[in-house]
Amino acid sequence: MMTVRRRVLVLLALSALAASPAIAREKPYLTAQDLDLVAILPPPAANGSDADREQQAVVLAAQRAASPERIEQARRDVDESLDTMFGAALGKSLPATSLPATTRLFERIGETEEVVVAPTKKAFQRLRPYLSNLEIKPLVRPSVSGSYPSGHTTHVNVAAIVLGSIVPEKRDAIWLRAKDYAWSRVIGGMHYPNDLDGGVRAGTAIAVALQSRPEFKADFDAAKRELRQYLGLAP
Repeated sequence: MMTVRRRVLVLLALSALAASPAIAREKPYLTAQDLDLVAILPPPAANGSDADREQQAVVLAAQRAASPERIEQARRDVDESLDTMFGAALGKSLPATSLPATTRLFERIGETEEVVVAPTKKAFQRLRPYLSNLEIKPLVRPSVSGSYPSGHTTHVNVAAIVLGSIVPEKRDAIWLRAKDYAWSRVIGGMHYPNDLDGGVRAGTAIAVALQSRPEFKADFDAAKRELRQYLGLAP
């Protein structure tokens, strides 16, 4: 039987082999030097604690209750494109080629989440559910970075706040989708519910910090004009 330690080593090796060549990426609006999430977030449950075991039990229950269709959705939800996150909520696909300004805004938001959250995960050193408990299965493409806070949840919450400001007519649908998208990470065995709570807090903190950035405001205004026109909404 594969031990937890061996599972970690194997997945780290696979991650290294699967790494893709570097490509041009959008510049983040903020870095961890601008926003220290470690100073803001409450700590997660300690690895091996009673609270940790309670969180593992929630993940196991979520996996056992998930239908094959919901598991397949969780696999699709690994993708962090704007269309995957919110196309259905807006009632129209969101192809990058048709929405250059919108794509630029949300790709920069994604880069911001990554550079702000990565050192936070490293600081908290929370082991992911499927690496803590062999009963929990990696039902989606596995990640091996720290579990807390959830990067996907952070990303979808920043995006939901920003998108809800662009399309307030769809805000309820946007938030329902954000919550469901985040829950896919629990079903997939990648995160505990506590990680999602941390992601909501982190995403909100990033969204607030973005408001003071002139570059963000300029990109936001351009995306708002473009996306509302694309959706057939009044300016």
